[in-house]
Amino acid sequence: MPHPHLVSVVMPAYKLRYFEQALDSVLAQTYPALELVICDDNPDGTIAVVVERKRGLARFPIRYERNPSRLGELGSTARGIALAQGEYVKFLHDDDVLAPDCVAALVAAMQSAPDVLLASSRRQRIDSHGAPLEDIPATAFPFAGDVLLDGPELLSFLADHTINFVGEPSCVLCRRSDLLEIGDELMTLAGKVINWVGDLALYAKLLHRGHLALLAKPLTRFRVSEEQYSQAGRDQPGIGDQGHANFRQGVRAMGWYRGDGDVRQVTVTPLGGGPGTPVDLLQAIQDAYARVCVQATLRDWQARRTVTPAQRDLLDARLDALGGAPRLAVLVDARGADRAALDATLDSLLLEGTPFAQVQALVLGDAPLPAWPDPRVRILPALPAAADAAALSAALDASPGSDWCLRVVAGTRFYAGGLLRLQLELAQQPQCNALYADEWLAVDADTLAPLLRPDPDLDLLLGNPLATAGHWVFRRTAVQALGGFDPAHDGASELDLILRLFLRDGGDGIAHLPEPLLVATPASAEAGGPARQRAIAAHLQARGYPQATVEPLPGGLFRIDYGHAAQPPVSIVLLAQDNLPALQRAVVSLLEQTAYPAYELLLVDNASHAPEITAWMQAVAELGNGRIRVFALEQRVCQAEAHNLAATQAQGEYLLFLDADSAAVQDGWLHALMNHAQRPEVGIVGAKGVSADGRITHAGLLPGLLAGAGHAFAGEAMAQPGYMGRLQVAHRYSAVSAHCLLVRRALFEHLSGFDAAGFAAGGADVDLCLRAAATGAWTVWTPQALLLQPASATRSEVADEALLQRWLPALALAQDPAYSPSLGLDQPGGFQLTESEFSWQPLAWKPLPRVLAHPGDTFGSGQYRVIQPFQALAAAAQIDGLYYARLLDPVELQRIGADVVVLQRRVGDAELARMERMRRFGTAFMVYELDDYLPNLPLKSAHREHMPKDVLRSLRRAATLVDRVTVSTPDLAEALAGLHGDIRVVRNRLEPQLWGALAPPAASASAKPRVGWAGGLSHTGDLELIADVVQALAGEVHWVFMGLCPERLRRHVHEVHAGVDFARYPQALAALDLDLALAPLEDNLFNRCKSNLRLLEYGACGYPVVASDLPPYRDGGLPVSLVKNRFRDWVNAIRAHLADADARAAAGTALRATVQRDWLLQGANLQEWRAAWLPD
Repeated sequence: MPHPHLVSVVMPAYKLRYFEQALDSVLAQTYPALELVICDDNPDGTIAVVVERKRGLARFPIRYERNPSRLGELGSTARGIALAQGEYVKFLHDDDVLAPDCVAALVAAMQSAPDVLLASSRRQRIDSHGAPLEDIPATAFPFAGDVLLDGPELLSFLADHTINFVGEPSCVLCRRSDLLEIGDELMTLAGKVINWVGDLALYAKLLHRGHLALLAKPLTRFRVSEEQYSQAGRDQPGIGDQGHANFRQGVRAMGWYRGDGDVRQVTVTPLGGGPGTPVDLLQAIQDAYARVCVQATLRDWQARRTVTPAQRDLLDARLDALGGAPRLAVLVDARGADRAALDATLDSLLLEGTPFAQVQALVLGDAPLPAWPDPRVRILPALPAAADAAALSAALDASPGSDWCLRVVAGTRFYAGGLLRLQLELAQQPQCNALYADEWLAVDADTLAPLLRPDPDLDLLLGNPLATAGHWVFRRTAVQALGGFDPAHDGASELDLILRLFLRDGGDGIAHLPEPLLVATPASAEAGGPARQRAIAAHLQARGYPQATVEPLPGGLFRIDYGHAAQPPVSIVLLAQDNLPALQRAVVSLLEQTAYPAYELLLVDNASHAPEITAWMQAVAELGNGRIRVFALEQRVCQAEAHNLAATQAQGEYLLFLDADSAAVQDGWLHALMNHAQRPEVGIVGAKGVSADGRITHAGLLPGLLAGAGHAFAGEAMAQPGYMGRLQVAHRYSAVSAHCLLVRRALFEHLSGFDAAGFAAGGADVDLCLRAAATGAWTVWTPQALLLQPASATRSEVADEALLQRWLPALALAQDPAYSPSLGLDQPGGFQLTESEFSWQPLAWKPLPRVLAHPGDTFGSGQYRVIQPFQALAAAAQIDGLYYARLLDPVELQRIGADVVVLQRRVGDAELARMERMRRFGTAFMVYELDDYLPNLPLKSAHREHMPKDVLRSLRRAATLVDRVTVSTPDLAEALAGLHGDIRVVRNRLEPQLWGALAPPAASASAKPRVGWAGGLSHTGDLELIADVVQALAGEVHWVFMGLCPERLRRHVHEVHAGVDFARYPQALAALDLDLALAPLEDNLFNRCKSNLRLLEYGACGYPVVASDLPPYRDGGLPVSLVKNRFRDWVNAIRAHLADADARAAAGTALRATVQRDWLLQGANLQEWRAAWLPD
């Protein structure tokens, strides 16, 4: 084997904190021919100490050079290159980390083609602790694998779109000879040093004459920390703009820019060989980042589903009350899996703290496995790979004490929250024979996809068993009663058992847990396809369909034709509405494209205003040989009434209501509808509607979507499979549209037709389907019935409210069995994740009042008055629920099941309209929260512009919609007297975890006492009260401001600290180490209604306080110095405090003790909030 080419790792060193980690990553490299060159700028010698301590561990030379004077990162890098001996140079900065195979992989990439001058890889951003950070656009990898990018084309792209997706210097490797040609001007172009994107300047000097090899595997961990100068710069918007501009100009000045074509197109070639193709690189980067954002959202969604200690206690008590935890046997099929996959599954199931109390893991391998140290793990005898029925049977036999069984493959990982929910669900459903949960699919290492299933749906199970029949939990006795798992259906034995359960019980005893239980690799569509097809065919035979056929479709889907022998007559009702061309197209298409023979066409003239329509209808009826009849209404009526009247004239056994702007495009459309309509359990069938440009216009209705029967998948391309394949297979919906609605005549008459009186403005189709469901009749949608139909007009508000009025109390809108509660109701088309908290309800049996709180903001008042009281009450097991900024519509509200809704400071017209709908259609107790007297905002307040002009009118309107108003002070209650009959005062308190244990101020080492103030834009007028005081005492004290500091005061202020986010605010305020804190307050009605919160914050820090002598600061009798808002009073009080250090310290200690004793959000103070929020 030829000797590998020497690689010089060049490290410019300065910062000690992460240097050892970086050095260790070099020592761990698998590439054999290395040398390490370190050029050290560190002034105290600590880098050298680490190098000498590690030198003995290196199997390659380490050359350490202490720079005689500080060279900076760029100078140290250039010196390192000059000292290096290798053919290749690998840069590494002192806070980054290399993967062990980094150098080896990059050298191989450099040698993959002769014209590769630069090699890099995907990189992983990490924080100061080494934890992974989410990708940014520059780090989102835009390709499917290792690639070669055309260098000159890439350089032109970067000159227009300066996005460094190539990587920082720690990511790249290149030839030393090329760097020596460049010399010391590594990051210079056209005579200018390129700041902020200097690495791109270096790459440009290579790419203009060669190509980039870019590897998909992350080989470098690039650290992002506040210690880095570069990161500090990134945190200042616009600071790098000039550097970007200089880079772009420099590329052009060097003559390297090719502007004669689309520079976004860069030729990309697979690194392993193959033809190169032009790629829109900007679009590829944007698409890659979009995928990253989606995955980040999905991971965050699942991570939020954790049980609090208080909830865990309630869950344990609930299980005890139900007789204890059920016993679950989990078959872990490890055939063909490695040990790591098996460990991942067992760890997620059995590690300490895993919530399923009584669980046994039964492991099945290809060959006998050694015994497991955990007594809950039992090794089963090896079985052939195809014998899944025997494996399941063996698991049952090996766990005779278990109540339930579940099969997973090794590598599957369980979620703790899902296991908790499963345990409780099994315990409280004594009639349940089988249960399935939601799950996640691990499409690849970087991609998760949610599989959020609907409630039991036999049609979807038959059409897409791959997505619906996996990971079911079976009751042992139910399996035994059905004769166990059938070896004749190996490869689909669980599907076969599920279908036998449906056949025996019609779906009774099958439960759905709408909670992700696990994450698993998707099953193969091809591997078990024939077995699934056989199981479905056997099921159809057993149901009495001897002529049924099961046609496999791509993606593991199936199309079923039930093979009905009969062809009962159908009356197609076509309603004419003043559009003759549309009517003519519809009639002609039906006559030409309907192969089903037994139908009549009933044309309904709804008192048309166009005589030509009436004449044409009569003419076509005469030519129809009895198949076409015309029914004319003397007076125009609503669509529902017209349909009802037409139904009285129809002769068919089935009624098909069809819009006149529909057109048939395939002759099997009516057969496809009747394929399902003739099944005894089906009452209504709907078709797939598409627009002329191939977009979905009808694929079923979701009654709760957009609070008004939104159209599922609206606007998606007709060829798309849809979520869970639901655009390609027949399945159940709660409703379908009257644009094409086929109903059994007997059912229609039993229901007295459409409710024209209740739904004259629309919505009668949804109402009919829901009433049909109440009788047990199914509504099925089939994609095989394809019609050309324009997009529906938006349903009217009157129609929506009629549906809410009738069906919201019955839960038909909020708990749609066809739509997972984890999918949102606020996006057109649906099938998008809702907020995790909306569906995460571990206390599903509602042992606590459920509160939905709507804070007005997530800082300041929103924290103190809503978020923190909510969190404290929830942690104390006093309430359950969630807080959320956006006001919800009535369907979303009922989905959450809130008993109480808290609304803070909602004064906008749109918000008030939402509140009116909450009040009209909801039953929750509603509380309105105010912390300020909004009708009298100070003139200088920055918040005035965000308030309605007549805010008092808005407050009065809001007060009429709620059951109670809560305020922060007695003065505010008095100012709002008459607004509402039940106004409760709940004072502001401090959250103990944030404020209860702050360190008191340290002994000041400052030459002058530190006197300070903290506040934001809303306190401009307050600060102006003491502007002259600040100026007068500037020579006596060090003024320390946090937040707002007007420009005219800045020269008098020793320190100005920027505001911080709320979680960091207590620590940041305490870190000011003030000798004295000031709380000026302008005297006006708004401020007289405010609370003493600022004094509490100062007090928690142990600061003595001088404050304005106004009601808010007199409230509670806090030990602070109160002064009139006069210059001499402020100056005298400040000087008096500063003159007596002991008295000053004692005042701070007394205030701190008072706050900790009386003003923390705990005990009786917390119970005040509970009493204020809940009904008496």
